[in-house]
Amino acid sequence: MTVLNAFIEYWYLTVILVVAIVLTVFVSVKAAKAAKKSRSKREKIIEQLRYENKTRAEFANPTAQQILSAEPEKLVDGIALNLQTDLEKQADMVAAFENLSEPQKYIYALYYFITDSKEKLSEFFKKNGKPLTGTAKEAVESVLGCKVYDLYIKQYQAFDSENEDVSLIWTEIDASDAAFAELRAETDFYELAAAYIKTNYVCFTAECEECD
Repeated sequence: MTVLNAFIEYWYLTVILVVAIVLTVFVSVKAAKAAKKSRSKREKIIEQLRYENKTRAEFANPTAQQILSAEPEKLVDGIALNLQTDLEKQADMVAAFENLSEPQKYIYALYYFITDSKEKLSEFFKKNGKPLTGTAKEAVESVLGCKVYDLYIKQYQAFDSENEDVSLIWTEIDASDAAFAELRAETDFYELAAAYIKTNYVCFTAECEECD
C-alpha cells in the first residue's frame, strides 16, 4: 500500500493529524504572544522601579535651587516618593501622615491622585480611601482648580460609604470618568503640582520645619 493510498483509505486519521498540527501551531503562537506580553509587562515594571529609585535618590535632600529648576513630573514624583519612604518607616503611617505639613500632605495625595487616575478617575477611589481621598479633595481644589474639583467631589461623595445621601450609580461614574479623561488631556496636572511645590519650596527642603 502506497502512502497516498493509506491517506485515502484512512482519511479520518489524516484529518486528525492535520487538526493536531494546526492546534499545535495555534497553541505555540498563543504561548509565544503570552510570553512576549508577560516579558513586556515585566520590563515596564523594572523600568518603573529603576525610575523611582533614581528619582527618589535624586530628591532625597533637595535644595531650593534644585526644586526651583526641576522638571515638573520628576519633581512631583521625587518629592512624593521620599515622603512615601519616610511614612513607611513609621509604626503608624496614618499618624505620621497627619503630622506632615499641609503642602507635604497635598503633594503626597496629588501624587497618588495623578498616578492612580491615569486610566479613570474612578480607579483612584477604588484603590484608595480616607484619609488620603479627603486630603486629595482639598489638594485638588487648591492646586488643580475648580473644573477638576467638580468631577472629583462627585465621585468622592459617590464612593464614600458613610455618605447616605449620594448613591453609587455606575452610569454616572462612567460619565464623569469620560469627562475627566477629556479634562486631563488638556490639563497638565504635573505642571500645576510642581508650581505648588515651587511656591512652597521651603516645606520640601531641610528647612521644612518653617511650614509646621
